[in-house]
Amino acid sequence: MRKELSKLDYFTLKVFVGLIEFKNGSVVAQKLNTTQPKVSRALNTMREVLNDELFIRRQYGVEPNLTADLLYPIARNVVQGYEQMADLTSSKPSKNQLVIAAQEHLSGFLVESINQVCEQFGFDMSVSIQPWSDNVQELLAQGKIDYAITVNSKQSDVVKNIKVGDVKYYFLAARKGHPFFKQELSFAELIKNKLVFINYSKVGLVEHWCETYAKERHLPIKLSFKTTSIAMALNHVAKTDDVCWAASVFAHQFISARDDIEYLDVTDFYERALYPAGEAPKFDYFLQYHQSHESEFSKVLTSVLQQKLINAQLQYEQKKLN
Repeated sequence: MRKELSKLDYFTLKVFVGLIEFKNGSVVAQKLNTTQPKVSRALNTMREVLNDELFIRRQYGVEPNLTADLLYPIARNVVQGYEQMADLTSSKPSKNQLVIAAQEHLSGFLVESINQVCEQFGFDMSVSIQPWSDNVQELLAQGKIDYAITVNSKQSDVVKNIKVGDVKYYFLAARKGHPFFKQELSFAELIKNKLVFINYSKVGLVEHWCETYAKERHLPIKLSFKTTSIAMALNHVAKTDDVCWAASVFAHQFISARDDIEYLDVTDFYERALYPAGEAPKFDYFLQYHQSHESEFSKVLTSVLQQKLINAQLQYEQKKLN
């Protein structure tokens, strides 16, 4: 057996590690810039040397068996050792273009942070932005998206979820001169209007907190529509009598830049008037990336995002005081 192990070269182990992480031969071939037949030959070599099937075929790929799961951390360490010996830096992404997914009001936040980290490391990288959609989590798991910003993300075996910070501010926005702004702020007055909600980086038909709040209290609510695009929401309310509920300091940057929109900061109203017992739903930003991107680059990117969020929130606090 020990003699046979010499057949397990760097490429073969890279294929094995890739199949564990991505569970799809075509994705591994794309990641390694090779062909599927070469991936298949490498897998056959692993099977022959170890006298084990290692993977079970599934409809859309493969699933590692117990032996493969046990060998994975060892093989990954060997691969990392090869990379260090080849004088490759683990901090540098393996390609010259990063694919990210983020809602429009968060994409600038992520792109600016990536560019700052690239400059810090001396990397020449470009960024391709994919709009947020329901299949972002799947694409992250497949390694087809490198980084994403999401809200209250769900745990995954292959996708890292690193908290960036809290969503701290909430706003109501409507067309300039809307009668809503002349009335006393209350939930009863709010739900007299048709409402527009932002789906913040969530997958599927997720119920907005306001819908849940009204349903639990048997109150009628008139929903105009929900969207992932704050620009679409603001364009709509600027031309109608609908009212938009929006959250985050980055949403405020979009709202405050328009001269056809008025808005209210309703953070205290949300946290104290609507939820006096302090049980208001909390929302957090998370940086997401495939576990294969665990590197110094990702660690520094997380730190930069955290600091940029803090700075944006401090700037907003100072603006409120002026």
